[in-house]
Amino acid sequence: MSQRIQSAVVWFALATTAIYGACLIFLLKMVPPPSATWTAEQVAAFYQENSVPIRVGAVIAGWTSAFIMPLGIVCAVQMRRVERGRILSILTACGGTIMSIFLVLPPVMWGTAAFSPERAPEITAMLHELALLTLVTTDQYFLFMWVPIAIVCFVGRPVPHSPFPRWFGYLTAWIAVMFEAGAIAFLPKSGVFAWNGLFVFWSPLLLFGVWIICAATLLLRNIKRQRLDAEAAEDAGRPYDDHDHDTDRQADREVGADDARTVSAG
Repeated sequence: MSQRIQSAVVWFALATTAIYGACLIFLLKMVPPPSATWTAEQVAAFYQENSVPIRVGAVIAGWTSAFIMPLGIVCAVQMRRVERGRILSILTACGGTIMSIFLVLPPVMWGTAAFSPERAPEITAMLHELALLTLVTTDQYFLFMWVPIAIVCFVGRPVPHSPFPRWFGYLTAWIAVMFEAGAIAFLPKSGVFAWNGLFVFWSPLLLFGVWIICAATLLLRNIKRQRLDAEAAEDAGRPYDDHDHDTDRQADREVGADDARTVSAG
């Protein structure tokens, strides 16, 4: 049952990711984002002309923008099978939640800017800038999810049907590094490091899509194999051990041993 639920959660994350991306492109009209060199009057005119689709996009994004959180939770559950301890899976679960916050907030701000487009242009421009800078400059929070996943890919315990091969660790680590350019968008208003530039917007957007597809494919494929093993074990009348409990027991033994050594040293 657990494997079926995990697969359903991954499919839910994929579906909501696709819907969120479609909203960004076709309703919120933020792919590509308007230039950071626009005047307040140009920004206000953009929201006046697109008020209805932007508000509709904000509604749909409000339903789908936390898509990375369920994917992160499934990653964390699978990491418990291979990590030595608990800290990496906990970091991944927390990281997925933090990442969701900064995907939820920009559509809220765009929807607010379009809600009363007749207001003073400077206020609309401020909401617009805050939304785009929130989207592209908070990439560093993705590290809390991606770095633990990369570590597990490199040093995790060898267990059957692990969705964390070494090549995925290299891919995740490389994408995490590439995302760090986002914070530079506070400085220029044009060029490759502007909020619509190559290294701040286009590269993270494409790499994020690649990572989502790779992660979901690995999870779905290996969770299915785990489920088939569990069903075969059930049919054969023997218990199925997917290493979750072994990992917990080993972690508890390690913690107990550390506590015993601390007491002895004291």
